[in-house]
Amino acid sequence: MKPLLALSILASLAACATPPASIKASVATNCHPTDSARLRELSAIQQATANNDAVGVLLIGVPMGSVAGSDHKAEIARLKACVGE
Repeated sequence: MKPLLALSILASLAACATPPASIKASVATNCHPTDSARLRELSAIQQATANNDAVGVLLIGVPMGSVAGSDHKAEIARLKACVGE
């Protein structure tokens, strides 16, 4: 029973949102002057989602933020490339 529980916990954690500091820049495409502000905005949302996922996994075993569609990893990676982070 313990191996199944451990496997379930690992699977849930794998589905959690990535904290914005851990997201690497991707290819810069369609860059705009407002990308820096948008990056700050999405990074705050992503950090909140990662925090909520951790709490959700702890309490009910489900990363609620990621399930609700609040994971912006790809967009943050693009914006980081545009602003040079």
